Amino acid sequence: MTTELQDKIRAMIAERFDLPLEQLQPETTMESLGIDSLAVIEFMFEVEDAFKIRLADSREPLKTLSDVYVEIERAVSSADQSSGGGAV
Repeated sequence: MTTELQDKIRAMIAERFDLPLEQLQPETTMESLGIDSLAVIEFMFEVEDAFKIRLADSREPLKTLSDVYVEIERAVSSADQSSGGGAV
């Protein structure tokens, strides 16, 4: 995962859920941040729009910030390969 992409995602999470960046570490669980599964799904739709990507419909539950980063990185990489350019 690129630091630039991770920083963008962290900033989006911080803004969307009104959280301090210092609290957003890769191993932090969404639950410990007070973010429920419905809020995660809504956020992932926002990510799709922001990065112009399509996330997989079937995936493992996103329990930690690292899970979120990995899922977005996978979609961005896939979009890059199919478009031949950078989606970030």
